[in-house]
Amino acid sequence: MSKLLKRLVPVLIIGLAIGTFVYMKNSKPQQPPVQVSEKVWSVDALTVQLQSISAVQTLYGEVESNALVQAAAPISAVVEKVAVLPGDEIKKGQLLVALSNQDVSILLQQAQADVADARAQLQLQKLTIEANHQRLEHEQKVLGLKQEALQRAKSLLKKNLASQSAVDTAKEALVRQEYVVVGADLAVKQSDAQLSQLQARLQKALTALEQAKLNQQRAVVKAPFAGRISSVGVSVGDRVNTGAVMVSFYSLDSLELKAKLPANSLPQAQQALDNGQPLQAYIDSDNAQRVSMPMKRLAGQATTSGVDAYFAVPNELHQKRPGELMEIYLQGRVQSQVAAVPYSAVYGNNRIYVIEDQRLQSMQVSLQGEVMHNGKLQALVSAPQLQNGMKVLVTHLPNAINGLKVAEVE
Repeated sequence: MSKLLKRLVPVLIIGLAIGTFVYMKNSKPQQPPVQVSEKVWSVDALTVQLQSISAVQTLYGEVESNALVQAAAPISAVVEKVAVLPGDEIKKGQLLVALSNQDVSILLQQAQADVADARAQLQLQKLTIEANHQRLEHEQKVLGLKQEALQRAKSLLKKNLASQSAVDTAKEALVRQEYVVVGADLAVKQSDAQLSQLQARLQKALTALEQAKLNQQRAVVKAPFAGRISSVGVSVGDRVNTGAVMVSFYSLDSLELKAKLPANSLPQAQQALDNGQPLQAYIDSDNAQRVSMPMKRLAGQATTSGVDAYFAVPNELHQKRPGELMEIYLQGRVQSQVAAVPYSAVYGNNRIYVIEDQRLQSMQVSLQGEVMHNGKLQALVSAPQLQNGMKVLVTHLPNAINGLKVAEVE
C-alpha cells in the first residue's frame, strides 16, 4: 500500500500543476484587438491660377565702367599736389593732381629757345641765299663779258690785229669764269636745300613748343566731367616717369553691368535689340523698389557658355562701384497658360502632386522658366491637364507617392 502511495503522489502533483496552469490560462483577461488607422500628413497647398506671365532669368554680373580715364604724367616731374582720394566724388573742372611747375617751365623755356634759334638760323640762311643769288648774277655778267672778249680776240686775229696768244688768254679767262659760275650756281642750290632743312627744323621746334605747352596743361589734371575717383597712384613729392598713371576716374553715367547671358537666350535678346525694344532686367533695391535695367548691347564675341550682355545702371544705382557683383532678373518673353508654384512643389524638375479627395496624384509638367513673387523665385509650370482651381502640394514630402493621404492646413 505504501509503495502505491509513493507512486501516486508525483502523479497527483504533476496533474495538479497542469490543472492549475490550464485554469490560469483560461482565466487571464482578454486584450481587445488592435485597430490599425491610416496616417494623414498635414501639408500646405496652393490653388492653381493659370495666367500669362513674363518668365525671368537670374543673372549674375559685374559692374564696369566703359569710360575709365587713366591720367598719365606727360613728363618726368615731381608731384606737387594731390587733391583727391580713392572713392571721392568729383565735379567737372575740379583739380585732381598737379606736377611741379618748375619742371614743366624748364621744358617750356627750352622749347621756346629752340624755336628762337631755328628762326634766327632761318633768317640768316635767307640772307645767305640772297647774297648767293646776287653773286650768281654778277658772275654770269662777268661770264658774258669774257665771252665777248673772246669773240673780239678771234675777230682781231682774223684781221691780223691780234696774236694767237691773245686768243688763248681770252679762252683761258672764259673757262675760269665758267667754273666760277658753276660754283656760284651750286652755292645757290645748296643754300636753297639748307633753307628747306631749316624750315623743317623750325617746324619741328614749333611742334615741340606746342607739345611743351600741352604738357604744361596736362601737368595739372582737372576732371573733364563729374564722376568718381577709382584710384590714386601718386603722393605729394613722388617723382613720376613719363606715362606713369597718376589718377584714374570715371563718369557715373558710364557705369554698366556685364552679365553672362546663356546661349539659348541669345536669339531672343538680339531680336529685341534689332527691333529697338531691348529686354529689361530689374533688381530689388534696399528700399523694396524695383529698379529697371535695360539691356544696352551684346558683346562682339561669344563663348560656349554664352555671351556677355551689358545692362544700363540707372541713377538709383550710381552708388555701385566697378568690380561689384550684382544679381539681376532678366524678363523674357510672355508665357501663356502657366502657373507659378514654389520650387518646393516641383519634384525632379518635371513633376508636381495634385491633391484630389485628400489623396496625392502625380502630374507631369514642363518648366517654362521662373518668376519673382514676393521676393522669391517661383517656377512656371505648364501641363495639358493643369486647370484653374486645382490644389497643388506645396510642402515638399520626401515620401510623396500617388495615393498618399494628406490634410491641407488652413
